[in-house]
Amino acid sequence: MKKIHYSLKPKFVGPLNEKAFTLIEVLIAFSIFTTIIFFMTPVFQIILTNKDTEASLQAMEWEVFSSQIKKEIRQSTRAEVISGRLILTKDTETIQYEKYGTNLRRRVNSTGHEIILQNVSQYSFTIINNAVKTIVTDLWGKEYSVTAFPLVNSGTVP
Repeated sequence: MKKIHYSLKPKFVGPLNEKAFTLIEVLIAFSIFTTIIFFMTPVFQIILTNKDTEASLQAMEWEVFSSQIKKEIRQSTRAEVISGRLILTKDTETIQYEKYGTNLRRRVNSTGHEIILQNVSQYSFTIINNAVKTIVTDLWGKEYSVTAFPLVNSGTVP
């Protein structure tokens, strides 16, 4: 008669030193993953909010520029557009508005370098019916326009 031996020890198919994930390792990996996700959400919100902030800053900068150029045209005695530059004559001063890189700058008597509008991709100055029309397109494709009239209509183009 043969004896049958029963063993209570489990038999492993592979070697005993084979490593496997334990519950603690899974929990640690999950906590690292959730921490990364937790910090990524505010980063995306900051990036998206920054684009809105740039657009609102550009709109505010345009308002300052348009009021400044209207005032300067009202005070000038003559306005000309030569080679894409707006040239205003006021008493003994000659004021030029021209593009410089992605900026519009203002120069007095061909000296100085005052940036008056940033992030400009295209611009145009046009003299229409005794008024100066300025059209500017920013780097994001938004177009702005302002028309400035002289304070006194003296028969010459301001």
